[in-house]
Amino acid sequence: MAKTLSLLLLALALLTGAAPAGARPVTDAMGRVVEVPEPQNVKRIIALGSSMAFVTYLGAQDRVVGVEDIDKAVIAKPYVLCNRERFNKLPVVGKAGAVRVPNYERIVGLNPDVVFIISTDPSEPDLLQRKLRVPVIALSQGLPAFDSKVFLESILLAGNILGREERAQELVTGIRALATRLPAPAEKEMAQAYVGGLSYRGNQDIKSTAADFLPFTLSGVKNMADGMGRSGHYFINREFLLATNPPLIFIDGNGLPLIRQALGSERGYYERLTALTNGNTWLLLPHTAYFNNPEVLYINAFFMAKAAYPQRYSSLDPEALADEIFILFNGRPLYEDMVRVTGRPGRLQLTAQGLDYAR
Repeated sequence: MAKTLSLLLLALALLTGAAPAGARPVTDAMGRVVEVPEPQNVKRIIALGSSMAFVTYLGAQDRVVGVEDIDKAVIAKPYVLCNRERFNKLPVVGKAGAVRVPNYERIVGLNPDVVFIISTDPSEPDLLQRKLRVPVIALSQGLPAFDSKVFLESILLAGNILGREERAQELVTGIRALATRLPAPAEKEMAQAYVGGLSYRGNQDIKSTAADFLPFTLSGVKNMADGMGRSGHYFINREFLLATNPPLIFIDGNGLPLIRQALGSERGYYERLTALTNGNTWLLLPHTAYFNNPEVLYINAFFMAKAAYPQRYSSLDPEALADEIFILFNGRPLYEDMVRVTGRPGRLQLTAQGLDYAR
């Protein structure tokens, strides 16, 4: 009788998805309560939707057992550049992109202890967990705009799950300290600027911008895309952009090739943007490549501050700071690796030959 009862209880546990022995509850970035193994038992990881960045920040790449196809691509994404040799040896567990296609069978076969994910779809983590029967933890950078509070909370959450709390706290402390290095100017002294060419479901041209853009906030520069009742990424009306004619323009490195291409058929439009013709346009590192590159958001803030307030930050060396920040996040310098993929940040000017680095 006792044996029969035990078997019934085991069957009930399997049917209801009861947590295995040694599991503990955590609340993920979507507010889901997920039962996860104790940290010492999280030995095999799969990270989807760019959540691999968190795994890399915490120095847990050695536990990764499979990657998405994009993690093997030549792409301006710091964690990919940091882990290229390691990732090339791992099996692909799905197609990344705006419409993610996981290979459920392969993921199950790799027997992960946990799966991390960043998703814009609130139902996706639960769907994955039901299909995989593995704890799926949602992490986040904030939606619709990058939110540093949400991002830091996800670092601490991942650190807790992986048993890397000390490293997580070290990183959070370092990130918070970055904001104090660019004290905001008085509002009447704030420069105004526009950022274009931001990636969204692929590379985009100058109309692609964002409200609530963290680098503007950190650098103390007014974002001309704010105040439109929008948050996060959106496409600005090209005639409105021309009418406002921003005195300072920043261009995302991923968008520059498309803007240069557009010059062939729309040169007259671009010539009316004063910031392009007078050389007050600046190229930034790509901040988005399959979700945000969080460390690049912070790095770009220093490049933007230097461009907007050259006298105030005359001694600031954004390139040196870039590697300092890459080391803080990823444990190694990556600035030259990023530059090789997308081009070096710097001043641009529209000339007869095109949009090139100013001399």
